[in-house]
Order: sequence, then structure tokens, then C-alpha cells
Amino acid sequence: MRILFTFLLLISYQVNAGKDQAIALMNAGKYKEAVRELESLASGGDDVAMVTIGNLYYEGKTGKVKYKEAYEWWFKAYQAGNVDALSNIGVLYRDGKGVEENLEIAYDIFVIIHMKGLGNQSTQIRNGGNLDKTIAKLSQDRIKDALCYSEEYVSRYIETKGSQTKPTKQEEVKLKDKSWWLPGELPIYECTSGSSYNKIKPKTNLHQLSIMRAVYR
Repeated sequence: MRILFTFLLLISYQVNAGKDQAIALMNAGKYKEAVRELESLASGGDDVAMVTIGNLYYEGKTGKVKYKEAYEWWFKAYQAGNVDALSNIGVLYRDGKGVEENLEIAYDIFVIIHMKGLGNQSTQIRNGGNLDKTIAKLSQDRIKDALCYSEEYVSRYIETKGSQTKPTKQEEVKLKDKSWWLPGELPIYECTSGSSYNKIKPKTNLHQLSIMRAVYR
């Protein structure tokens, strides 16, 4: 699973006493103490510290695996504009860990990050792997439905932590209609009334969506 692992985050830190101490504690395997140090950094707005705390809970470094706690910290980092946190949230929605599974939302998160080129190169590599794994779980019709969501709807769903059930608004541009697609990348189709909602029943015996830039690279 291509979550942003703790050791990759360490290179993002500038040298100062608090961050050095957090790194030293993690290197020594003292993760609970490291969390306390990281929480101090996070309280000052350090979004990388927020992501790192979430990673430690996700990986069970402080004891038991705590997916809900991981989600809360990644959500805070996402609100601070951290793209890796957004991709990690997508993993939780894909796997149904700490949140109710929603493959369409997970798929859209990964597509948005990929197509908008968000984050750095490492972010894009990890996100691409997450996208591939999500595609493997979705039928062609479910992918089409997911692309009938708007970027605004996906943001509302994340912001309300899954309680957003209102459809994509008529004035919002659906993902399938975004200008980022090349001619012929997507089949031409109309969105059904049910495709604008966050809960879509799985469909069987369907092939994957034809090859497109956001899916296979």
C-alpha cells in the first residue's frame, strides 16, 4: 500500500530542535514520545508533522493500528493544504479503514491529484499506484459514475467526512467534462440521475474503462 511512509516525510523537515527531536525519537523506536513532539509541531501548523502522526497511527507504531486517528490527522493536514494527506484519505476510502468504503470517492481523489499534477514527483508516483489499485476494484459503469461527480462535490464529501449525500450541483463541472482530458480519452456518455450521489451499488460482469491517460501510464 503506497501510503506516504514516515521515513519519506523526514526529508521534508528543516533542521530545528523540535523536528530533530521527533526524528531522533522515531529512529530510536520511541513512537509514543515522537507523537508528543510531533503534536507540538502540528499545533504550530506543521502539516508534515500532522501527516507523520497519521502515518504512525496507520502503521500501528504506537501500539494498535488506529485508522480513525490516522484519518483525523490526515484530515487536519488536508485542511492545511497537504496533498499527500489527501491521497492518504483516498486510501482509507478505498479500503474502508476508519471510514465507510467509497471506491468512487477514492477514485476521484486520485484522479484529481493526478490530472491537476498536485504535490511533488513522489506524491504523483504513490498516487498513481493508489489509482491503479482502485481501478482494479471498479467496473466500467462505476468509473463512469464516479466521473459524473464534480470536484466540488468530492471536496464537500471529504469536508463533511462522508455525510454529504446531496448530488453534484447543476452548475458544477463534472470530472468527465473537465478540460484536462485529451480528445478521445473518455467515451461520450450522459450521467444518470443516480450517478451524482455518493452511494452507488456495485455492478457485475462489466469491463474496465478503456485505456486513458489518468488510468494507465
